[in-house]
Amino acid sequence: MLVTGSSVKGSLDSLLPYSKIYWLDDLKEKELDRLLPSVDCLLVQTWWPASLTADRISRMTRLRFVQSGMAGVNHIPFKSLGKQVTVSSNAGGFSVGVAEFAIALVLAAAKRVVKLDYALRTGDFDPAQEGRLFREVLPRKGRTLGILGYGGIGRAVGSMGTALGMKLLAFSRHPNQEDGVRVLRGRQGLTKVLRSSDAVVIALPLSKLTFGLIGKNELGAMGKGAILVNVARAEIVDEEAIYRHLVENKDFTYATDVWKIKEGRETYSSKFPLMKLPNFIGTPHVAGGSAAMTGEPGRTSVKNLLRYLRGEAPHNVVDASEYV
Repeated sequence: MLVTGSSVKGSLDSLLPYSKIYWLDDLKEKELDRLLPSVDCLLVQTWWPASLTADRISRMTRLRFVQSGMAGVNHIPFKSLGKQVTVSSNAGGFSVGVAEFAIALVLAAAKRVVKLDYALRTGDFDPAQEGRLFREVLPRKGRTLGILGYGGIGRAVGSMGTALGMKLLAFSRHPNQEDGVRVLRGRQGLTKVLRSSDAVVIALPLSKLTFGLIGKNELGAMGKGAILVNVARAEIVDEEAIYRHLVENKDFTYATDVWKIKEGRETYSSKFPLMKLPNFIGTPHVAGGSAAMTGEPGRTSVKNLLRYLRGEAPHNVVDASEYV
């Protein structure tokens, strides 16, 4: 087995009876090339490593299983891997940490935390305007929280939203029967969730089905004072559409922890001046990283690897056709 990254170093002892483990970062070029034909299993903890090129993947003739250390798998080169390779996401490993951050962004937007902090720091705060500011700080109890993607992260977001007294409305491809949660499907279901929610959290995987899913029409379906939070992937939201919508709707807020990918890495920037808009909140993709610090994502990925190595069916197998 070949392992990229080092965040689970020292945590793979349970795998040693089933596989010999090599760390990509420890291998020299010639050593890696010699090892490639014998690699049958791969753990990719973060983004796909640049050293594992399409040519090198083609020489990994025994490769049959790839475990992603991240919940998303849009960085996996499915086309190069071919149909013989099974890929599992790390869905569930980041649920609590990412959900906490999503709720933090919802509250930061609703309570105008960034705006008020800025006003104090710059001396723009006018005590005479306190009454107006009070009206801008919006309560969440009794409001509707929409959740796009009702997997591990989406469910955790829902649980925390319920604790705040919010009503839940979810969008998912999969039917779901849970008390207190109405789960809708299809294009009409998506529009219903967007139109009916005071705040919407995006917790969908990025795939061919979700790329650019939230565009001009979808944003137009949302309320003028609604909040949209993205803790999934930036490419799910059309960049130009969200910028235009924020400019034209001053009471609408977009808060994102994720940014567009370029050359395999996040850019932490936009080609539109989002940062200059008072109704935009941006953070540098720390939700997943903070969750990883708990060790839970590493444990879930190792458990799934162990299932595979024991000959059991791995969890969270993804449909490669949605990504190729």
